Amino acid sequence: MRCAACAIYMWSITPCPTDLRNCTPCSPHWPRTASGTTSTALVCTTGIHSQVCRRRPWTCNSISMPSVRSWKDGLRPLVHRLRRVRDRTLGGACAVLLYHRVVDIPTDPQQLAVKPAHFDAHLAVLKQRYRVLTVEEFDHHLLGRKRFPKGAVLLTFDDGYADNHHAARPLLEKHGMQALFYIASGYIGSGREYWWDELERLLLVNEPLPKELDFAMDGLRIRWSAMDGDVARQARIAYEDRSAVLRAMPSAVRDAILAELRAHLGSRVHRGTHLPMTVQELEAFASSRAVVIGAHTQWHPSLAQVDPAEQEAEIHGSKRDLEAMLGRPVRYFSYPFGTGADFNRTTARIAREAGFLHTAANYSGFVHARSPVHHFPRFLVRDWDGPEFAQRMDTFLHG
Repeated sequence: MRCAACAIYMWSITPCPTDLRNCTPCSPHWPRTASGTTSTALVCTTGIHSQVCRRRPWTCNSISMPSVRSWKDGLRPLVHRLRRVRDRTLGGACAVLLYHRVVDIPTDPQQLAVKPAHFDAHLAVLKQRYRVLTVEEFDHHLLGRKRFPKGAVLLTFDDGYADNHHAARPLLEKHGMQALFYIASGYIGSGREYWWDELERLLLVNEPLPKELDFAMDGLRIRWSAMDGDVARQARIAYEDRSAVLRAMPSAVRDAILAELRAHLGSRVHRGTHLPMTVQELEAFASSRAVVIGAHTQWHPSLAQVDPAEQEAEIHGSKRDLEAMLGRPVRYFSYPFGTGADFNRTTARIAREAGFLHTAANYSGFVHARSPVHHFPRFLVRDWDGPEFAQRMDTFLHG
């Protein structure tokens, strides 16, 4: 048997298996129990043999759980699955799809890019098999708490890359579809890459990398040495680890760190393939009937990781910026990154008070008449070809 440290939780009412508590590989993790008693509880804690757990689920009257977070994490997939079954059974749900880019690029560590040919194939599948809603139709059902039509889909994009204008928009127009584009306003017209792209460019793309680097600033450290092995591999590890650290930092601190890192690694020219739209491009983009504009903060922080004052500045500022650029109201918002760790009740309250009609998050699930208006789920789309996209859509919608 192998210890999977599975953290899978199951419901059961059976005697406590006293014979398994002395399992040598798992004994340090075994919960303290009231031997031989029975009750209803969550079982199969981290460290228990998964094969045993599947065959003989049990419960105990008294369990010392590792932490509240651990059992919540274990329940979360089950809760999401039950919600999806409920929504499919009751009907009237909408699958909101999340895209970022439509472009063919050689490196894409964040997996944000969908090739234009693949996006064209996605739209063809949607046109043939589903009902792609306009934003106005989506509003009617979500805000009016009405059942969505069968096979309802809404298309959304985050960030505001220039390829949204040059590649995604023409394909949407070709297929007669509309999408909601959430724009990080601070980058528009800046001529700068988004911060995660700049970090990628500095650490992964440009060559040659120095054989030695020891960079430290504001609690972030990047270090590698040719004596420790392949520099490119160390740089990739640094990119993956430090992306998460930068994500949680205030925008001003993050920008200062990137500026200092540029100085250490030498000046690098921004890549034309990774730029956001200019103001002029955004104006032309927003004039298309295939496009509805929403806000996405100014500088794309993880909002829950910054203080309420910065959250308010980012959310209100993005709305104000875009309305000034376009001369029209901006009524929609999406949380940067959008997982449960990236927004909180304060964030949702600020978005609501800013006057946004609804707000998108980034966790899998359907939108239905009972969905939370200010953190509804979306399905993240990757660079799949047409057949795989059709299969994924079937999985999204049917299990």
